[in-house]
Amino acid sequence: MLRMPEFEVHQPTTAAEAVALKAELADALYVAGGTDLLPNLKHWLHEPRHLVSLASVSEMNGIQVRPDGSVTIGAATTLHAVATHDHVVAQLPGLAQAVGSIAGPQHRRMGTIGGNVMLDTRCLFYNQSLPWRQAVGYCLKKDGTWCHVIGSAKACVAAQSSDSVPMLAALSAQLCFVLPDGETQRIDLVDLYTKDGRFEQNHTVPEHALLTAIELPAPTEGHRSVYRKVRARGAVDFPQLSVAVAGGFLSDGTCTSLSVVIGAMLPFPKVLPGTDVAVGTSLPDEVIEALATRAAKQARPQAQIHGSPDWRRHVAGVETHRGLRDLRDRASSVV
Repeated sequence: MLRMPEFEVHQPTTAAEAVALKAELADALYVAGGTDLLPNLKHWLHEPRHLVSLASVSEMNGIQVRPDGSVTIGAATTLHAVATHDHVVAQLPGLAQAVGSIAGPQHRRMGTIGGNVMLDTRCLFYNQSLPWRQAVGYCLKKDGTWCHVIGSAKACVAAQSSDSVPMLAALSAQLCFVLPDGETQRIDLVDLYTKDGRFEQNHTVPEHALLTAIELPAPTEGHRSVYRKVRARGAVDFPQLSVAVAGGFLSDGTCTSLSVVIGAMLPFPKVLPGTDVAVGTSLPDEVIEALATRAAKQARPQAQIHGSPDWRRHVAGVETHRGLRDLRDRASSVV
């Protein structure tokens, strides 16, 4: 049996109270569904003395759809609720795909969308039991001074392995935070992550900031979106690599906007540059091939999760090709 460190659980009822508690208490962490945090506690990756539960913060729960089609998703909304919401399924199919692919059904009924956005980075040398980590002398991400992946003390390259993040980035999501001083902060999701994979150094927001909501703009005309995930098993597993694609299309199939985001490679989602070559076209095979080739060249996966870097780089191109082809052909997803 894996035992967790001792901690005290606190039950605030408002976001402001939760932030104030975490700022006041020494060695405190937020907990929502706990599907990632609690296993990490069992491996002694974190040793908090206090957990600030978000289960009773009702203002952070639920999905609001505005008349213009923009959406606000409370950070404490369960993954199951997001993946099965009628508007998300019909109007944002890629997001429903991405969130519906996270872990298994039981995890999705407990885990929250905010927890998935703030997911701790993962690495083969970090997500192990305490005796395993002791045997290799720990690592730069936890208790050590050396990154075993790149053979250096310069940087931690643990991977941002959330399924929702690449798709939310492709959809131009913004994040709303409550800060310890009571102020709120809104940032683009792509600006949340740093190049450092270490815990509490991977995010740009101030310490103790609490993610309360995710804002999605109204979909572009003729919105289509697709999520591609590569993993060893068809359920439960984190991605070895993922690709999110989203775009707008006219009724004749002409592309008006396109975004491609690759996940599970680095401590941050990789937004593919140069997708404007697709605008004004109907995504012919040569454009899809060019973007897939660019994805493979731009991909810089490390050996921090399962699957060799060379294989994952190749797969980045393959899955980008498949995602773009699916996007072109998915007429049923046009709104």
